Amino acid sequence: MQFLSSIFIAFTVLLSSILPLASAKIYHISLPEQALPGENITVTVSSSSYIQNWDDFGIIWGLVGENHGCEGCVGQEIGYENLYGNNTLGNSTYSVQLPNTTTRAYTFVAAVPYLVGASGETGIHYFNQSINLISNAKVRV
Repeated sequence: MQFLSSIFIAFTVLLSSILPLASAKIYHISLPEQALPGENITVTVSSSSYIQNWDDFGIIWGLVGENHGCEGCVGQEIGYENLYGNNTLGNSTYSVQLPNTTTRAYTFVAAVPYLVGASGETGIHYFNQSINLISNAKVRV
């Protein structure tokens, strides 16, 4: 029995040295304040170290008309980025194509489903930022 305990302790120590103590958790997005309908924009996603095992599964990109009153929703889904198994600390950039839609003010939404390992808690974090879709004529001026 003591032999099995020693093996278990050795295995636990080995496993803890291999596994990361912290993992990446998305905390912020940034994107241009204005863009053209139908164009690709670059979205920067910032993540930092988190003390527990944290898995962000993906990012659902969405666009909601400003003043729509849509708390906790994505609006029109415009894309998805799979993050499973990609725990990158720091900044990552993604190209997101905007829909060819009406020029006006919108809220750009990034919905990030997550799992906290120790507690098993799941949820969705919503990151919102204003973006104005403008016409070509306004860009040239």
